[in-house]
Amino acid sequence: MAHDIMAYDIVGFGVATLDLIMEVASFPTAGGKSQVLSAEYHGGGLTATALVAASKLGAKTWYGGALGNNERSDLVRKLLAGYRVGFAEEGFYPPEAEPIFAYVYVDRQTGERTIFWSDLAAVSPVVNDEMIKTTLASRCLFADNHFAQSLLPLYRLSKEHRVPIVGDFEAVNDAFEEESLALVDHLIVPAKFAQQYSGSHDLADAVKRLLKNPGHEVVVVTDGANGAWFADRENRQVRHQAAYPVEVCDTTGCGDVFHGAYAASLVFGWDLETRVQNAAAAAAIKATRRGGQTGAPTQQDVAAFLEKQIREQ
Repeated sequence: MAHDIMAYDIVGFGVATLDLIMEVASFPTAGGKSQVLSAEYHGGGLTATALVAASKLGAKTWYGGALGNNERSDLVRKLLAGYRVGFAEEGFYPPEAEPIFAYVYVDRQTGERTIFWSDLAAVSPVVNDEMIKTTLASRCLFADNHFAQSLLPLYRLSKEHRVPIVGDFEAVNDAFEEESLALVDHLIVPAKFAQQYSGSHDLADAVKRLLKNPGHEVVVVTDGANGAWFADRENRQVRHQAAYPVEVCDTTGCGDVFHGAYAASLVFGWDLETRVQNAAAAAAIKATRRGGQTGAPTQQDVAAFLEKQIREQ
């Protein structure tokens, strides 16, 4: 089933999840018990949450991943539509296709979360003429390490046509993911992955090593409350963005919001330091709110937050 080819700011085909977020009094020890204090469905997933975050900041976004004709897919569509994220119409994918489903347990005392997930009914995205046209008409392609084998031709075309790719990679498990990562223009990865992949425990050095890949224009390494280290090919000097101190409620989706805010800031035409600052502020605000997508801020929220930070310095 065709959809109108529109010029979106950011498109993505990676992972979307439906999360059942359950707040617990505290994490039990192995074999123990803990009371569930609340339970709510939320949209999640690296790409889907990044697109929602970018949309809430003012970018026009579209999700092309596989959603079928079933309750879980319908819930994800409803959540995406509520945040003005476009998506492939029902009927485009097999009816049995489902988003990844995750149980997310949040510790009320610390705000930390533990995730159990299943992709047993997940289906790889389709790369056809329609999806290619949508991507090449966009201003940015968002990529994660999921479905790399299917999406690699699309990443190659995006690189060839100079559609910038912003990438969120948490693992590299095969040659398809390896090549996909190498094609990413703006690589934003968590500290643990950066250390393992670069072979350096020093995060500033890890940035430098990752930037040696000729495919990367920018490398950002995030490390939660320790902030982010970043550099670009034009200016290889590694800079540090401190994390903003906040009272943590729920860390679910903080990294995804950081990525989405960076991608939005990129299509807005902002310089690198402003992109990273905006992303750090958006992630900090999200940490004070429950839910990855629900907690993502608007650009007005971010501007007010940063203004307050300046006043309090």
